[in-house]
Amino acid sequence: MPNNNKLNFKYYLMLVTDIFKDFPNLNEAELFITMSIKYGVNMVQLRDDSQCDNEKISFINKIKNKFPNALIIINSNYILAQQSNSDGIHIKESNWNKTIKNIPTNMIIGKSVHLDVDTFKPNNFGNSNELPIPNYIIFGTIFTSSTHPEIKPIGINYFRKIKKIYNNSIILAIGGINEKNTKKIIEAGADGVAIKSGIINSINPEKIIRLTKNALLKK
Repeated sequence: MPNNNKLNFKYYLMLVTDIFKDFPNLNEAELFITMSIKYGVNMVQLRDDSQCDNEKISFINKIKNKFPNALIIINSNYILAQQSNSDGIHIKESNWNKTIKNIPTNMIIGKSVHLDVDTFKPNNFGNSNELPIPNYIIFGTIFTSSTHPEIKPIGINYFRKIKKIYNNSIILAIGGINEKNTKKIIEAGADGVAIKSGIINSINPEKIIRLTKNALLKK
């Protein structure tokens, strides 16, 4: 499963957002996501644990129709992912076995991965024959993160190990990522980055996105 034609990008820059926590309404969320894609974000992960409804479906479809080449990934809510024009589903590590059986094989599948601090192996991973293998992995927390300050950062030395375990899936680093450390992350073996607060909380998100994109393209 790792290869998916929709994921054939020159670089991977994902915006992660809790749409109802980061923005006062869906109109503001749409404006921010539109700006982000125009400046270089090519993957958007939408977090929302609430029920699926027509307003959210319309919101997702509007963005997808406007930017058909950008990937819209829904976190956890597989019903919303299937009923909208989104490209895929992102599954939390702890929910993988429960959720994966509900996902159609034509969807992009992402997975969050963290290392066990004692074994330095991925949490909740059965064996190398476990199927399906995700199309991409979000791996972290790499650096100290304002989103999850309670989590001890893992650093940049495990990207190639995770890539090998998950059969060369695309690896996106998350946690404390910014335009200044992106190049170092790519040099260490990651394929791209996923950023939340570093973009959303920035006073100049357009500049952050542009500089991060430039750093990714110089890999």
